Amino acid sequence: MAVSVRTRLKRIALKVESVPGVDSIAGTPASGDYVTCSASFRMMQDSTPNPVENGGFDDAAPIPGGMRAEIVLTIPLAGSGAAATPPEWGKLLGACRMEQVITAAAIGAPTAATAGTANTVTGGVPFAATAQLYRGMPLLITGNPAAGAQDVILDYTVGRVMTLARTYAPVLSVGSLLQVPANVLYRPTSDDTIGGGLTAYCFMDGLRHRVLGCRGSWAIGLMAGKPASIVIRLTGIVAAYKEAAATPAGFVPVTRQAPRWAGGVAQMNRTQIACESLGWDMGVRTYFPENPEAAEGFDVPIITGAGPRISANPFSHTTNTPTRAGAFRAGTPVPVAAILGTVAGNRFAISSPSAQILDLQDAERAELGVDAIAMQPDLVDASMFLACF
Repeated sequence: MAVSVRTRLKRIALKVESVPGVDSIAGTPASGDYVTCSASFRMMQDSTPNPVENGGFDDAAPIPGGMRAEIVLTIPLAGSGAAATPPEWGKLLGACRMEQVITAAAIGAPTAATAGTANTVTGGVPFAATAQLYRGMPLLITGNPAAGAQDVILDYTVGRVMTLARTYAPVLSVGSLLQVPANVLYRPTSDDTIGGGLTAYCFMDGLRHRVLGCRGSWAIGLMAGKPASIVIRLTGIVAAYKEAAATPAGFVPVTRQAPRWAGGVAQMNRTQIACESLGWDMGVRTYFPENPEAAEGFDVPIITGAGPRISANPFSHTTNTPTRAGAFRAGTPVPVAAILGTVAGNRFAISSPSAQILDLQDAERAELGVDAIAMQPDLVDASMFLACF
């Protein structure tokens, strides 16, 4: 064991808990528990002022109380390499109010549409007649348009009508061939029985933190021409802090590179959004319920609410900017969608079917006008979707 602790010798393991607050790793992580990331931990200990008078001017030392932890994980947005296999970080999203849905095989051969418009298309069999079954999933279109297209399904009806994130000219038609590729979809839910808290172990060159009942939120910042990362912020109860523990073997870091946001999709209100960045933040809120019988004086955190936000900084435009301003003033929601990646198993679609513009300000980038936009998704349990395909 090293005398000096070297911070680069760090390994992070996380595992879903069967019982909230009960250590699911139980000492030694399995190889599948590790997550390739950069991580920071902040430990917060409650303290109560000691009111005694000690005969001098000096305050008495405070009385220590329960400990909480904040964990921030920055993870390259890289897929598993297989279209229907969750990425190694997918298990973390269950602690951030996201439900995982796996579509193991592609739907459609591709299969001809039965009707189409500029931004909708109707599928036939084998597409199911179940409302919103494919909402948030990617759609591959060939035939018409001739060059093919990638899109996101923003709405899906029992009549198999798919509302899309892009506008097509010529319009989609029976000549359009449709396929929902095999994918792993993460969609928001308010059902607390879906997902679960996490046990987190951090090993750092002979030291170990153990944090239980972790819950939190996620955010993704897309940058034009660059790879993206997903940032996951967790809170939990500290079971052990800086305890001496040898780093176990078994960690094999992911070396697959995250795709760049280039040659993909960037759409707002079904219009190309020429932006430098597009930010997605689920904004989940958590709280530690007080409990005098719990070891720390409070229970593991629970999710109490969410304030999702989307931000964008597109260039100002003589047509698009007035349209954005009109939607802002009227409170008219707009869809937002992005797709990045070109290789199956390492492609991502991020979307919001409906988001209201909360703020629209003038800004500047490289001496060019910019619309600084902040949006709030306005559909319950349908604020943001993340699909890996």
